[in-house]
Amino acid sequence: MDMRAIRWTLGLLAGLLLASCGSDQPQQDTLKVEATDTTAVQRVKRTKNIFHNIPSPMETAALLKKAGAEYDKDILNDVKHVDNYTAASKRALNLGIYGADLSYASVYNNTQESMLYTSCAQKLAKHLDVSGAFNEEVVGRLEKNRNDRDSLLSIISETYWNVDAYLKESQRDNISALMIAGGWVEGLYIATVVAKAHDTPELRQRIAEQKLPLADLIELISTYSTDDPAVSSVLADLKGISVLFEPVTVPAGGSTVTQENGVAVIGGTAPVASITDEQLKALSEKTAAVRATYIN
Repeated sequence: MDMRAIRWTLGLLAGLLLASCGSDQPQQDTLKVEATDTTAVQRVKRTKNIFHNIPSPMETAALLKKAGAEYDKDILNDVKHVDNYTAASKRALNLGIYGADLSYASVYNNTQESMLYTSCAQKLAKHLDVSGAFNEEVVGRLEKNRNDRDSLLSIISETYWNVDAYLKESQRDNISALMIAGGWVEGLYIATVVAKAHDTPELRQRIAEQKLPLADLIELISTYSTDDPAVSSVLADLKGISVLFEPVTVPAGGSTVTQENGVAVIGGTAPVASITDEQLKALSEKTAAVRATYIN
């Protein structure tokens, strides 16, 4: 996995690594894992593809700022919701969602909001027994280097591999998959909300490009037991979003972006990708609806 992949991966997992709070509640569902060696290899491949095709939090923040978007806490999942998540699947999804929200708050240097989201993410991590993947020494290092982004990235990168190994060893890598799904949905939701008020060709291109990791995310979620209602429900949600991405074409890379009659056209001399106003509106509405079922 390259550094770009690690940066985004750990943007989601950063919420696992800081202040803790709250008490345990009983889980309302379980997440079953039935994997063969071949399946495990496919999961690793799909996960790497997902991370490779998703921009890092820093890249996304730069894009949002360029679009003229200021920090807006109302976009994010309310921290007051955290105690409502008692089902294992809800905790996994919202661990990803709060992780994405944490990244959003952090790249805007909103320290107060970042602390609230790290606290929520840590609570969910504790409920899911993921906190055992790191110790107080790591938490202390993170706190000490909170304002040093390079050092923070290095520490989180190191800790991510510990978390990843911990989940695999305990045969709970499906938690990681649902966390990725929650984070991806939240990232797309934030981008589409910002695009409503600060529409730019670059932001539209980023949204269009999510068609690529979505395909791999669907394949990843599909490798888990279809007998599990929670996993099946998330899979259906992702497929519903995927249908709306079908008419959206994505450039191979290194393309230019221009605006033509309300359409972001991506390409060089000949347009090779575009997302129309109608497609963007449909994606925005569907993503908001799916996200609402995860956070409520």
